[in-house]
Amino acid sequence: MNTILKIFVSVIAFAVASGATYLVVRKRNVVQPVNLVKRQQDTIEGVNGLSEGESVTLPTLITLGGKTVNLGNLKEERLLCVFISSQCSGCVRNLELWRDLSRESTRHGTAFYLVDIADERSELEQFISAYQLQELPLLYDPNQKVGAQLKVRFLPQYVLFTRSGQVVHRWDGIRSYDKQGDAAQLAEFFASH
Repeated sequence: MNTILKIFVSVIAFAVASGATYLVVRKRNVVQPVNLVKRQQDTIEGVNGLSEGESVTLPTLITLGGKTVNLGNLKEERLLCVFISSQCSGCVRNLELWRDLSRESTRHGTAFYLVDIADERSELEQFISAYQLQELPLLYDPNQKVGAQLKVRFLPQYVLFTRSGQVVHRWDGIRSYDKQGDAAQLAEFFASH
């Protein structure tokens, strides 16, 4: 009986020590969330990134077909970029919005690109195939540096630039979008701000 009690006490002590160790390790590895108090026009406050009026050097990226695109040398006066990643599970909720923005951009004299900032080429190709995004203009960054360069901290992120790289407006996060009733929301992306 004494042996059974010793084994039982040892098992309990091991379980308590394991649980305590797990909690300490988990607490150290948890990234503290940014204080996301409220949404304002689907922009998440407290997320640092590019600011209106800030100027940046627009990057040179590539298409999956291997074509190089220098975003600073486009003919259009403005550029709307949607920064994405296949790892952004919520991004797929905006697929219809992306398709409509791509169509509307021409009407507004604005270049439009989806810009993948975090995927290997094979992951991106799978994402495009799974969601049938072949018709959208998509660029990717094989070195995965443009996200940090342009302070992209939240996906999806929509940024309207002038041709010279000045930020006109930035929207963070998944957008609520009803294809039938949101013509005003589409127009917001192309407004002067």
